Formats: sequence, structure tokens, C-alpha cells
Amino acid sequence: MSTRIYRILQGLILLGLGWLLFQKFFTGKLYYYINERFFDLVTLAAAGFLLLGYVVLAYRKDHPHHHDHDHGHEHHHHDEGGSHWALAIVTIPLLLGFLIPSKPLDANVIQSRGIANDALFTSNQNKDGLELNAPADQRNILDWVRAFNYSENPGEFAGQTADVIGFVYHDPRLPDHQFLVGRLTVTCCVADAFAIGMVVDWPQAAAMADNTWVHVRGEVQVVEVEGRTLPLILADSVKNTDQPAQPYLFP
Repeated sequence: MSTRIYRILQGLILLGLGWLLFQKFFTGKLYYYINERFFDLVTLAAAGFLLLGYVVLAYRKDHPHHHDHDHGHEHHHHDEGGSHWALAIVTIPLLLGFLIPSKPLDANVIQSRGIANDALFTSNQNKDGLELNAPADQRNILDWVRAFNYSENPGEFAGQTADVIGFVYHDPRLPDHQFLVGRLTVTCCVADAFAIGMVVDWPQAAAMADNTWVHVRGEVQVVEVEGRTLPLILADSVKNTDQPAQPYLFP
């Protein structure tokens, strides 16, 4: 492969990486991969790839490479042999990013990782920072799980009204008239994603399919599941709903 073609491919790959990151960002699919607090860094990286791609292509045009003698020519090809492999390796994630449809994880994660309601949250979070003075029906599942985690007396939330959206998961430890309404939380990226959930008591629970997104409203109670204290919703209504544009919650 000539140096000119190599530089063209190198520049196009860099431009492709930048375009891919910007495309995921502007379509909202970047949420499927990382925590939103890293979005600024990703957009900077995308801009950097685009700039590097432009520079590489411009350098290829303005600075053609010449070989002074045979020894230099041989050394050049020896170095580029490894570079060609590196170029091919970098191309793989680029192609996968464009060819494989982006989609979020679902309730199947629970089967391998379980429910992590007692997982530790970031060290700077405490009960005072939960802002539980907000109306109970405006809290999401993560808010409720945090509240139960940090409260010395979870019973204080009994009787409050929950109004949450999540996916259905039938935990084998629960009776037929109950299911978990869950969400996935992402601290850094999907590699560390874990599921949290609230038990829902609903007469038609057994007929509901796993991974169905539902809007649940009802009174909160406290339930013990294998020695763990979990929030339970005595559902007044359970309605099918669309998957949120942002399906993950971020601690």
C-alpha cells in the first residue's frame, strides 16, 4: 500500500470516528453507552478526531513523502507493516458502530447481575441531598431506592404515593400477583450497569410480559424479600407505556 493511500485511509477513519461520536450524541443514543456527565469529554474527543482527520488529509496533499535511499525505503515499509494492522484494528469498532443498531440493555441483565438496590452510591450523596421534600409522586425509581437505602426507618415512606415508569421483571422469589418495576442505572458506562427496582402488587401481574415498559401508580408499603427491605407499590393502576427516550437512570 502506498503512503498516499495509507494517509487517505488514516484520515477517513479519523473523520469517521468523529462523525460516529457526534451522530450518537445528536440522536440521543450516546445515553446507551455512558453516563451523561461524560458527554462533554466525548464531544471534545469527536471534535479532536475530525480535526486530526482533516490535518492528516491536508498533510497528505501538501507534504508528499520521498525516499532518499533503499535503506530508508525498507525501513519505511517495515514500520508501516505494523501500522497497517493498527489501521485495520481501529476500523473494526468504527464499522461496528455504524452497522450494529444501538439499543439499551433490558431486563435480561437482571438474570445475570440481579437486583442491586443495596448497591453503594457515590460518596458525596447522603440523605440530606436526596431532596425528599419534593412530592412523592415526582420521584423516579432511583429516588425511591435511595430513600430506602439511606433511611433508618423505611416505614416512614409507607402511605406515600409512587408514580414511576420502568420495565417489568418477574422475580422468581415473588408471588404470582407481584412483579418488579425496574430501571437500569449507569455510573460510568454500560459495563457497570446494574438494575434497581420496586415490587409492585397487581392482580394481573402474572399476565404481564417481561421487558414491557409500564407506568405504575399506587401507595408505597415496605416488603421484606430474603431479608432485604424493598419498597412495594400497592398499584392502583398499571398501564403500558413507551420506553423513555432516556431509559437509564444516573446515580
